[in-house]
Amino acid sequence: MKYIFTFILLALFLMPLGAQDLIVTGDGDSLNCKITKIKTDNIYFTFKHKDEIRNTLLPVNRIKDYKINYYATAEVPMEKIKFNEIYPHFRIAINGGWSYRTAKIIDVEPDFKDYMKDLKSGFHYNIDMYYYFTEMFGFGLKYNNALFNNNINNVKVTYEDNSSKYGKMSDDIQINFIGALFSARFFNSKKTNCWLTDIGFGYLGYKNKATLVSDTKTLKGSTFGLYLSVGYDIGISKNFALGFQLSLVTGSLNQFKSTDGNRTETIKLENGKYENLSRMDLSIGLRFNK
Repeated sequence: MKYIFTFILLALFLMPLGAQDLIVTGDGDSLNCKITKIKTDNIYFTFKHKDEIRNTLLPVNRIKDYKINYYATAEVPMEKIKFNEIYPHFRIAINGGWSYRTAKIIDVEPDFKDYMKDLKSGFHYNIDMYYYFTEMFGFGLKYNNALFNNNINNVKVTYEDNSSKYGKMSDDIQINFIGALFSARFFNSKKTNCWLTDIGFGYLGYKNKATLVSDTKTLKGSTFGLYLSVGYDIGISKNFALGFQLSLVTGSLNQFKSTDGNRTETIKLENGKYENLSRMDLSIGLRFNK
């Protein structure tokens, strides 16, 4: 019984593949064909003419009527039909916007807490390139760079010999993500706008040029990063769209290299005190679709 039920479902599914469509022209001609795309001005179809398979179109004002799956038998073999794909395969997105590091502030003296809070906010820019192998699914590559910086003056530093100095404290932080993406998109009925969601993984790099009074060090590190995003594109022309996006990048460093210009040392962080690189990005940008 199970096999009979499966066979019936398969037959019902395959029946429309064998059936073909009817187009009645303004001159009264009836065409047994396969409609491959319907647009506002034209209808595209494949039909057989004197043993020759033709892919063509007719303006809507020259068509009296058309019916889908009208004929039970097909004149045109399925392998001869050239389907007109109405979705873009390629997408390039350029974004920019506000970034916010999500890590909690710990082990900071009260006088520097506001400084660290301000350092959590920054801005980012990125470029993404995608290829969609179906209307809904595709793969892509992403480069994302986020910048965070802050500085204050008249900071006092006391050394081991009880001497002290006043000067500037600053941090100039750069966090970049380079990775591969899997993307899903969901068009509206007119194919003008779409929701998109991405998930990806790759390289997450960290660099901080930190100054404390007379000491300047460059801290560098890298780790594995994960990327998630959801966005919405609004079509503004045939190939261009305006996009809005919310993204999350996650990853943490367990060690980094510190360079002061004379020597470089590797600093390993204790468990529970890793450098959290996670952040949220709010973006707006331009998209090119082809």
